[in-house]
Amino acid sequence: MVSVNVIYCVLQLGVDNKTVIDWCNFMRDVCSADLLRNPFQLGGVGHTVAIDESMVARRKPGNIQGRPVPAQWVFGGVDLNTGDFFMELVPRRDAATLLPIIQRNIVAGTCIWSDQWAAYNTLNNIGYVHQTVNHDQHYVDPISGVHTNNIEARWVACKATFKRRYGVHRRHLPSYMDEYTWRAHHSHDHMLPDMLAAIEQQYPV
Repeated sequence: MVSVNVIYCVLQLGVDNKTVIDWCNFMRDVCSADLLRNPFQLGGVGHTVAIDESMVARRKPGNIQGRPVPAQWVFGGVDLNTGDFFMELVPRRDAATLLPIIQRNIVAGTCIWSDQWAAYNTLNNIGYVHQTVNHDQHYVDPISGVHTNNIEARWVACKATFKRRYGVHRRHLPSYMDEYTWRAHHSHDHMLPDMLAAIEQQYPV
Protein backbone atom coordinates (compact mmCIF):
# COMPACT_ATOMS: atom_id res chain seq x y z
CA MET A 1 0.00 0.00 0.00
CA VAL A 2 1.30 3.47 -0.84
CA SER A 3 2.37 5.22 2.35
CA VAL A 4 2.86 8.95 2.95
CA ASN A 5 6.64 8.46 2.91
CA VAL A 6 6.51 6.63 -0.41
CA ILE A 7 4.34 9.37 -1.91
CA TYR A 8 6.78 12.01 -0.68
CA CYS A 9 9.71 10.17 -2.27
CA VAL A 10 7.83 9.83 -5.54
CA LEU A 11 7.06 13.54 -5.56
CA GLN A 12 10.73 14.29 -4.94
CA LEU A 13 11.51 12.28 -8.08
CA GLY A 14 9.36 14.64 -10.10
CA VAL A 15 6.12 12.70 -10.49
CA ASP A 16 3.22 15.13 -10.55
CA ASN A 17 0.61 15.24 -7.81
CA LYS A 18 -2.22 14.04 -10.08
CA THR A 19 -0.31 10.84 -10.87
CA VAL A 20 0.21 10.11 -7.18
CA ILE A 21 -3.50 10.69 -6.47
CA ASP A 22 -4.48 8.43 -9.37
CA TRP A 23 -2.27 5.65 -8.01
CA CYS A 24 -3.71 6.02 -4.52
CA ASN A 25 -7.24 5.82 -5.96
CA PHE A 26 -6.20 2.73 -7.93
CA MET A 27 -4.88 1.03 -4.79
CA ARG A 28 -8.09 1.73 -2.91
CA ASP A 29 -10.12 0.29 -5.80
CA VAL A 30 -7.99 -2.85 -5.61
CA CYS A 31 -8.74 -3.13 -1.88
CA SER A 32 -12.48 -2.81 -2.54
CA ALA A 33 -12.42 -5.44 -5.27
CA ASP A 34 -10.38 -7.85 -3.14
CA LEU A 35 -12.87 -7.56 -0.27
CA LEU A 36 -15.74 -8.30 -2.65
CA ARG A 37 -13.92 -11.36 -4.02
CA ASN A 38 -13.24 -12.71 -0.54
CA PRO A 39 -16.37 -12.19 1.60
CA PHE A 40 -16.39 -13.58 5.13
CA GLN A 41 -18.79 -13.87 8.03
CA LEU A 42 -18.08 -13.22 11.68
CA GLY A 43 -19.03 -15.31 14.65
CA GLY A 44 -20.56 -18.72 15.03
CA VAL A 45 -21.58 -20.78 18.04
CA GLY A 46 -19.34 -19.88 20.97
CA HIS A 47 -18.39 -16.51 19.45
CA THR A 48 -19.48 -13.04 20.53
CA VAL A 49 -19.80 -10.15 18.09
CA ALA A 50 -20.27 -6.58 19.30
CA ILE A 51 -22.20 -4.30 16.93
CA ASP A 52 -22.67 -0.54 16.82
CA GLU A 53 -23.34 2.44 14.55
CA SER A 54 -21.38 5.67 14.30
CA MET A 55 -21.67 8.93 12.41
CA VAL A 56 -18.86 9.53 9.90
CA ALA A 57 -20.21 12.70 8.26
CA ARG A 58 -22.44 15.23 9.94
CA ARG A 59 -25.64 16.70 8.58
CA LYS A 60 -25.05 19.90 6.67
CA PRO A 61 -27.54 22.72 6.18
CA GLY A 62 -28.93 23.31 2.75
CA ASN A 63 -28.47 26.38 0.60
CA ILE A 64 -30.33 28.13 -2.19
CA GLN A 65 -29.09 25.58 -4.73
CA GLY A 66 -29.95 22.37 -2.88
CA ARG A 67 -31.53 20.46 -0.04
CA PRO A 68 -29.79 19.77 3.31
CA VAL A 69 -27.21 16.99 3.22
CA PRO A 70 -28.16 14.24 5.72
CA ALA A 71 -25.81 12.72 8.24
CA GLN A 72 -23.86 9.68 7.05
CA TRP A 73 -23.79 6.65 9.36
CA VAL A 74 -21.62 3.55 9.34
CA PHE A 75 -22.61 0.22 10.89
CA GLY A 76 -20.30 -2.60 11.85
CA GLY A 77 -19.30 -5.40 14.18
CA VAL A 78 -16.22 -6.95 15.78
CA ASP A 79 -15.78 -10.62 16.63
CA LEU A 80 -14.45 -10.52 20.19
CA ASN A 81 -12.90 -13.98 19.76
CA THR A 82 -10.87 -13.26 16.62
CA GLY A 83 -10.73 -9.48 16.26
CA ASP A 84 -12.14 -9.69 12.72
CA PHE A 85 -14.62 -6.97 11.83
CA PHE A 86 -16.86 -5.53 9.14
CA MET A 87 -18.14 -2.01 8.52
CA GLU A 88 -20.67 -0.71 6.02
CA LEU A 89 -22.11 2.71 5.23
CA VAL A 90 -25.87 2.79 5.80
CA PRO A 91 -28.55 5.27 4.69
CA ARG A 92 -30.65 4.68 7.83
CA ARG A 93 -30.33 2.98 11.22
CA ASP A 94 -33.70 1.25 11.23
CA ALA A 95 -34.33 -2.50 11.56
CA ALA A 96 -35.17 -2.85 7.86
CA THR A 97 -31.68 -1.61 7.00
CA LEU A 98 -29.54 -3.12 9.78
CA LEU A 99 -30.99 -6.61 10.22
CA PRO A 100 -30.21 -7.81 6.65
CA ILE A 101 -26.64 -6.52 7.08
CA ILE A 102 -26.32 -8.45 10.33
CA GLN A 103 -27.61 -11.64 8.70
CA ARG A 104 -25.20 -11.20 5.79
CA ASN A 105 -22.14 -10.61 7.96
CA ILE A 106 -22.73 -12.60 11.18
CA VAL A 107 -23.32 -16.35 11.37
CA ALA A 108 -26.59 -17.47 12.94
CA GLY A 109 -26.14 -18.77 16.49
CA THR A 110 -23.64 -16.03 17.37
CA CYS A 111 -24.00 -14.12 20.62
CA ILE A 112 -24.44 -10.46 19.69
CA TRP A 113 -23.70 -7.62 22.08
CA SER A 114 -25.16 -4.18 21.43
CA ASP A 115 -26.57 -1.09 23.05
CA GLN A 116 -30.34 -0.81 23.39
CA TRP A 117 -31.03 0.75 19.99
CA ALA A 118 -34.56 -0.31 18.99
CA ALA A 119 -33.50 -1.67 15.59
CA TYR A 120 -31.84 -4.62 17.36
CA ASN A 121 -34.89 -5.69 19.39
CA THR A 122 -35.75 -8.73 17.26
CA LEU A 123 -32.29 -10.30 17.02
CA ASN A 124 -33.33 -13.09 19.39
CA ASN A 125 -36.13 -13.94 16.95
CA ILE A 126 -33.90 -14.38 13.90
CA GLY A 127 -31.34 -16.85 15.21
CA TYR A 128 -29.01 -14.88 17.46
CA VAL A 129 -28.37 -14.73 21.19
CA HIS A 130 -28.77 -11.03 21.93
CA GLN A 131 -27.48 -9.23 25.01
CA THR A 132 -27.44 -5.48 25.60
CA VAL A 133 -25.80 -2.78 27.67
CA ASN A 134 -27.67 0.34 28.71
CA HIS A 135 -25.29 3.14 27.72
CA ASP A 136 -27.30 5.65 29.72
CA GLN A 137 -26.08 3.83 32.82
CA HIS A 138 -22.88 1.91 31.98
CA TYR A 139 -20.17 1.49 29.38
CA VAL A 140 -19.86 -2.13 30.55
CA ASP A 141 -22.81 -3.92 32.13
CA PRO A 142 -21.66 -4.71 35.69
CA ILE A 143 -23.57 -8.01 35.81
CA SER A 144 -23.31 -9.53 32.31
CA GLY A 145 -20.09 -7.82 31.19
CA VAL A 146 -21.73 -6.79 27.91
CA HIS A 147 -20.04 -3.85 26.15
CA THR A 148 -19.41 -2.39 22.70
CA ASN A 149 -15.90 -1.09 23.40
CA ASN A 150 -14.21 -3.09 20.64
CA ILE A 151 -16.33 -1.81 17.77
CA GLU A 152 -16.23 1.72 19.17
CA ALA A 153 -12.42 1.48 19.18
CA ARG A 154 -12.61 0.56 15.49
CA TRP A 155 -14.63 3.70 14.78
CA VAL A 156 -11.98 5.81 16.54
CA ALA A 157 -9.13 4.17 14.61
CA CYS A 158 -10.89 4.44 11.24
CA LYS A 159 -11.86 8.09 11.74
CA ALA A 160 -8.26 8.86 12.75
CA THR A 161 -7.12 7.75 9.29
CA PHE A 162 -9.58 10.25 7.79
CA LYS A 163 -8.23 13.05 9.99
CA ARG A 164 -4.67 12.30 8.90
CA ARG A 165 -5.86 13.03 5.36
CA TYR A 166 -7.44 16.31 6.52
CA GLY A 167 -10.86 14.84 6.00
CA VAL A 168 -12.40 12.64 3.31
CA HIS A 169 -15.05 13.72 0.82
CA ARG A 170 -18.34 11.85 1.19
CA ARG A 171 -18.14 10.26 -2.23
CA HIS A 172 -14.76 8.72 -1.32
CA LEU A 173 -15.86 7.32 2.06
CA PRO A 174 -16.60 3.78 0.77
CA SER A 175 -13.17 3.34 -0.80
CA TYR A 176 -11.31 4.77 2.21
CA MET A 177 -13.26 2.48 4.53
CA ASP A 178 -12.44 -0.48 2.30
CA GLU A 179 -8.77 0.49 2.40
CA TYR A 180 -8.86 0.64 6.21
CA THR A 181 -10.60 -2.74 6.40
CA TRP A 182 -8.22 -4.35 3.91
CA ARG A 183 -5.15 -3.06 5.74
CA ALA A 184 -6.47 -4.30 9.09
CA HIS A 185 -6.92 -7.82 7.69
CA HIS A 186 -3.39 -8.06 6.29
CA SER A 187 -0.23 -8.02 8.39
CA HIS A 188 2.30 -5.27 7.78
CA ASP A 189 4.98 -7.78 6.78
CA HIS A 190 2.80 -9.25 4.02
CA MET A 191 1.14 -6.03 2.86
CA LEU A 192 3.12 -5.65 -0.38
CA PRO A 193 2.91 -9.28 -1.58
CA ASP A 194 -0.78 -9.41 -0.63
CA MET A 195 -1.44 -6.21 -2.59
CA LEU A 196 0.46 -7.53 -5.61
CA ALA A 197 -1.55 -10.76 -5.43
CA ALA A 198 -4.80 -8.77 -5.28
CA ILE A 199 -3.75 -6.73 -8.33
CA GLU A 200 -2.89 -9.94 -10.19
CA GLN A 201 -6.31 -11.39 -9.37
CA GLN A 202 -8.08 -8.28 -10.56
CA TYR A 203 -5.98 -7.93 -13.72
CA PRO A 204 -4.88 -11.44 -14.74
CA VAL A 205 -2.40 -11.63 -17.59
